[in-house]
Amino acid sequence: MKVPILRLPITEEDAQVLGERFKSVLLSGSLTMGPQTRRFEEMFAQFSGAKHAISNASGTASLELIIRALGIQQRSIIVPTNTFAATAYAVVNTKNRVIFADSDPNTLCLDPEDVARRIEDDTAAVILVHIGGVITPAVEKLKRLCEERNLALIEDCAHAHGCSLNGAPAGTIGCAGAFSFFPTKTLTTGEGGMVVTNSDEIAEKVKIFRNHGKNPALRNKMSEPGNNYRISELTAAFGVWQMEKAEGWISQRQEIAAFYDQNIAGVAGVQPLKLPKGMVSSYYKYIAFLDEDLDRDRLKKLMQERYEVSLTGEVYADLCHTEPVWQGYTYCGMHRDGGTAVRHGWEGCTCDHPAGDFPGAAFVARRHICLPLYPDMTVEECRHVLDSLSKSIQEIRGNT
Repeated sequence: MKVPILRLPITEEDAQVLGERFKSVLLSGSLTMGPQTRRFEEMFAQFSGAKHAISNASGTASLELIIRALGIQQRSIIVPTNTFAATAYAVVNTKNRVIFADSDPNTLCLDPEDVARRIEDDTAAVILVHIGGVITPAVEKLKRLCEERNLALIEDCAHAHGCSLNGAPAGTIGCAGAFSFFPTKTLTTGEGGMVVTNSDEIAEKVKIFRNHGKNPALRNKMSEPGNNYRISELTAAFGVWQMEKAEGWISQRQEIAAFYDQNIAGVAGVQPLKLPKGMVSSYYKYIAFLDEDLDRDRLKKLMQERYEVSLTGEVYADLCHTEPVWQGYTYCGMHRDGGTAVRHGWEGCTCDHPAGDFPGAAFVARRHICLPLYPDMTVEECRHVLDSLSKSIQEIRGNT
């Protein structure tokens, strides 16, 4: 039985429905910033529990728009090193400096104590990434820390569609949240992103920046050096259809995760990540930790070649501060020359200091795996995943 990394839950009937909707958009004469975009934003605002939802080109663009809306420039922003590089790029692309921080292996998310140690005089914000769709229970500590130090708390919700902690939806905990609709995400439009916020001021600024800086209050005259971060009406129509399916798909993901929870105990050498109490997850990833003696690469290769089971990508196997990009650029985006910064981003910038040690994030990067999980997986497929995982571990340990 072959179990792929990902299988999009789109049937032939779905494709026909989408084709009719795309045809309607094409015949409407409105290909951008039209009724489909407005409907998508309205539906996502309701889905996320936020007052405002503003569509844009990507999750990365969403983070950049939030940072720009907050007026943060030539400052430092703390991000976890256990994240995709786009989180750090959003900081650099808005002319700010990255400070990497460690993670708690129990949640995969930022460690508030390490964040507190890394705050500098010019620090303006903290980006909390809900890794794997997990909202850390330490979020209240992070909120208090940010309030005490006058820092903005920004949420990277790329993994957290439909997730909540103690009733608080992802994206509504900090000042704003950034979602991604990349194909691997719980909800997708192929490409695209969404900013959610309860702040009228942030929402209005994001709308201006995503549309070339056009200011409705000035009859669409340019008031800011904006950019084109818009989505097309075709993308929005796909998004509307996704929102109609969201509740059912998330429910299916939760059922599959529950099956794994109930049956993974029989697999020696693996411990599933325990979700925080009060956490509702849409299970962007089903995460488990391997015993120290097990080689992840060998395990993944064995499962794929012998049992045709493909484990999904980790979150993350390579820590952001170790990426080769930082050999050629500083943490504020300036070029290096022979390992030395040619110039800093601004006077007094300390972007050339070492990133530091991250034992918690290193543990996460080294030890975890992600089991395949998508809406139309069958019980037989899930059982095959666990069976092949168990047999592969036994073979690696020489027990077969």
